Amino acid sequence: MVTKEDLLMTKHAQDEANDDGISRVEIVEAISRGPRVVEGNHFITVYRDFTVVYEKLDNDKYKIITVHLGRPKRWSTK
Repeated sequence: MVTKEDLLMTKHAQDEANDDGISRVEIVEAISRGPRVVEGNHFITVYRDFTVVYEKLDNDKYKIITVHLGRPKRWSTK
């Protein structure tokens, strides 16, 4: 189970989340419940109306790279 304490957010991700009004709780829900697509060593998940790009670290932590409103271009859930 992912918790808020498991999130390590980059400065960019913090700024984007604050600007778009996306909370850490919502980011946790996105990682836990949203569909994910692997792209290199990153995961992309779309949950509700926002996108989270993150990386799973060895110690059960998640490095949040970016958060933004909307879906990536050509996004399709399978």
